Amino acid sequence: MADEITFWDYSRSQALSRYNGASIGVGEIPELCAVRAKTEGVDPQLPSADEMVGIHPLALKRPRRWEAAIAAMIYASSGQTALREEIIKGRELLDRLSRHDRGALTVPRMLALVPAVIAGFRFSRQGEMFNPEANRYQEGARFLSVLLEERPALDVEIGLCAHRAGVTDPVLPEHVSPTGAQRMVAFVAALLDNSRAERRTVGVSQQTATDRAAGTVNSLVFLHYAHGGRLEQFLRILDQHADDLRAVLARHNAVSATRFRFTPLEPFSEVVEGDMDAAFGPDWTGAPTDPRWRRGGTLDAAVEEAKGKMARFMRDAPLDVDLLLRLHKDSETPSERGVSALHWFDRHQRQPLGVRARYDVAFHHRLALTTLEKGGVGIGMERGWDAYQWLAWSAAYGSAGTAMPLLYARSSTEPPHHVSLRSFNLRQFW
Repeated sequence: MADEITFWDYSRSQALSRYNGASIGVGEIPELCAVRAKTEGVDPQLPSADEMVGIHPLALKRPRRWEAAIAAMIYASSGQTALREEIIKGRELLDRLSRHDRGALTVPRMLALVPAVIAGFRFSRQGEMFNPEANRYQEGARFLSVLLEERPALDVEIGLCAHRAGVTDPVLPEHVSPTGAQRMVAFVAALLDNSRAERRTVGVSQQTATDRAAGTVNSLVFLHYAHGGRLEQFLRILDQHADDLRAVLARHNAVSATRFRFTPLEPFSEVVEGDMDAAFGPDWTGAPTDPRWRRGGTLDAAVEEAKGKMARFMRDAPLDVDLLLRLHKDSETPSERGVSALHWFDRHQRQPLGVRARYDVAFHHRLALTTLEKGGVGIGMERGWDAYQWLAWSAAYGSAGTAMPLLYARSSTEPPHHVSLRSFNLRQFW
């Protein structure tokens, strides 16, 4: 790895995906750019191999050549022509690294990691507290530091969001987007395959077709299927989503040195429920017995934030669960798991706002604790990124001012365009 880059294409077009997992030299980056430009019919005006020769990994010499090399690698991997104001964010990240970490950066390693971090994560100096639109530089530096550490193993857990559907058309997609899922996996591999860890594993967690699924989707989506007597169809779609993700990960594992595995969310949810029992008692409404949840603390602040976010999902109308059970039992595909899902949904809907907020905070806090215990990194790929999640992670790492090795991938609703990284997104692939 010291002299070569493991290449991964995480662009929208996947024009260079046939090179995924290949080892390339710095001099081959312009060649890949040329292949992409010809395939996509654009002229990115990127540097030649000669212009990339002699760059310093920290941009201490020939800084313009360093910027050109960063731009070339971003284009080769993402298909985006980054603006200079986006490229120079890489220098600020490098400036925040320790002397030891900077010393570990060869030119190939720098070109493997820094362009990927810039392309895949948005950074901003606007405030040193939570920013839903961007990551803090201090998190970026700590994240890079973990990737640059020589270590026997690096484990990453990626929790995917609840299955989404539009409120106006609350129907789940039949399949996970194969291109979107592959881009996400390729991006993570671009980071981990080029890290200094000897063994890398990534667990991709998703809610599967169990009764708990009734509490992870938007209630409007669940009720859409329940009122239509189509709960079994809803659960079969979740089965299909799991199969789709397993297939993507299996194809990826055939060419990647980083091992990806699909993990049902159920066991993790059971751990979180145990945390809730221990902290608040069996009905989760009691005063906290764990000092980490004391009033005025970071987790308490996270719960208050979560209440504000989750209040809009609370139902005012009473739930006629008996009607929904009859509709399911009289449907063409009645099933025991459909009955279990309805009972779970009924119990979930009866929970007070404070309990739901506590649970969601406990979920993200446990994810942070797991990452901390393993000395790993967090990569956010679910759609939502809210203040209560950030506070839950912060509580695990000490305080809101502590740098965490957690970065959330780019998310954008702008129309796709190859110029600039503003429209580039990796999170929204459902």
